[in-house]
Amino acid sequence: MPSVWLMTDDQRLADPIAAAKAIPKGWGLIFRHYDAINRADLASRTAAVCRSRGVILHVAGDWRLASQVGASGIHFQEKASRHQLLAPMQLWRRQGKRMTVSAHGSRGLAQARSLRADAVLLSPVYVTLSHPNKRPLGAMRFSALARRARLPVLALGGVTLSEKRHLDALGASGIAGIGFLKVP
Repeated sequence: MPSVWLMTDDQRLADPIAAAKAIPKGWGLIFRHYDAINRADLASRTAAVCRSRGVILHVAGDWRLASQVGASGIHFQEKASRHQLLAPMQLWRRQGKRMTVSAHGSRGLAQARSLRADAVLLSPVYVTLSHPNKRPLGAMRFSALARRARLPVLALGGVTLSEKRHLDALGASGIAGIGFLKVP
């Protein structure tokens, strides 16, 4: 499981193909672009770039699309993970595919454990542009939650690459974010 994940975003990181070309080998990319009209085509082209560059790809919110494009895994938002069909997810897992889930506190971490997620993205650690009105966990609460999680926890929300070592010392297994690279 990569320790650094870049997340695509319709507004803040609009071109997932350029992002896949720009990130280092061994990083992970979570393809979100939930509302893209051409989501399947965009995911397919992003997946091809990821495969050619050694980037791990997870598709957010759609196990069928993840399977169709040959993604390594799937990512679910915390609220979506509560409502997903368990049978298709278990079939996905039996094929050796990975699953990441977002969480915003102890309840979300428990949900991720019950789904047997490979990792959880715990957020927001700090104030973030994506959710400016959401109260951040802060370093100490993040650390307490991460250390009790009983699964790998990635720090998400207002984190930077330069903070990775500090967050790892707080119990993070890595970091995830949108703003790690300046790509179109």
